[in-house]
Amino acid sequence: MPTLPHPKWFDALKKDPKLTESGIHWFTPEEAEARRAELAHLYETSDVRLRHHLPEAAFTAAREMVSHFIPVGEGPTASSREGHKTRCWLLLGKQSQDELKVALSPMHPPFLWLGAGQTAASLKEALAPYSPPHIPSEDKLERTVRGFIGTSALNHIDLYQLRDRYKSSAFLDELMWGSAYKKDPFLEGLPRSHFDHETIERYSAQAPEGHPSFSFRSLFSKSILRAEAHANVAEGVNIFVAQLRYHPAKQQALLHELNQRLGMRLPEDLPVDLAGALIGLPFDPPEVIRAALPKQTEPAKISFGLLCLDCLATDNAAAEQELRPYASHPEGAVRQLVANLALRRRLKPLITEMAAREQHPELKQKLSEAAQRLST
Repeated sequence: MPTLPHPKWFDALKKDPKLTESGIHWFTPEEAEARRAELAHLYETSDVRLRHHLPEAAFTAAREMVSHFIPVGEGPTASSREGHKTRCWLLLGKQSQDELKVALSPMHPPFLWLGAGQTAASLKEALAPYSPPHIPSEDKLERTVRGFIGTSALNHIDLYQLRDRYKSSAFLDELMWGSAYKKDPFLEGLPRSHFDHETIERYSAQAPEGHPSFSFRSLFSKSILRAEAHANVAEGVNIFVAQLRYHPAKQQALLHELNQRLGMRLPEDLPVDLAGALIGLPFDPPEVIRAALPKQTEPAKISFGLLCLDCLATDNAAAEQELRPYASHPEGAVRQLVANLALRRRLKPLITEMAAREQHPELKQKLSEAAQRLST
């Protein structure tokens, strides 16, 4: 049986009574070895629960990283709304013992383990975003980020496949709600006896107007991930957008490294449970798409970028700001797309301006008639 590492700071941490009172349980050497063997076995058998849509190279790297750590304790428990409990693990490196690591779930890859320092204060700080005293309402989550996550053609997905993907995620609560509910309908809680198939389907209902969507709470930080379907934004084009609502977390270095490893563009103040749920699909926020557009020369790629920006816009004013720089583009196909998007949103000032300077007869007539209709 391997000997547990005992750096001086770790011995002091284990003796801190405040941690025991807060629910931290330190493993005996026998418990630590049993958990180490359990985790190793999961990776050796490539347990599907560990995959999280990771590329093969990343999964192999995760297996290698896990072999260099020993579980030394358990921390707070997160509960899903259906009563399933997940207790975090505390781990120490076999060689590098400069800080404690926190795996919010032993099923999470080591890329998402939190650095928790060497003291009770630093451990508490690391865990704070993932142990909120209550579930916040959506309007209390101060940060909102929207990102393009794919299309039906490129990623071979539809909204219901996205729903199932997130429902089975180890990072999210499986209860969800559809666009018919403007607020989290589970915020006040429901008796477990009410979580039957009929009730869950009722809360999945979609509003007759607007974009269909499914919303989920993250399991630990209680953030919100909303997957939206923007169908037929152009002929045959279905674009999917994720909207994230969360309290910023302070694990920038961890998120930066995750982005580098997986080629992602996640916000670096994102809680790690939201980050984990997003692995496997792109997440391109508006600023990434906006910055890439001037470098494009093909009308089709410019048009696709504008479609994405239009879907990511939070309101008509934001959409108009994205479209206006391309309203006088030299390519007629680009102007035509801008006109169609402006017409769909009834952006009268933009339509009027485009009509005044448009040289193509058919497009000019279409815009002039639309501007006249909007004036009456």
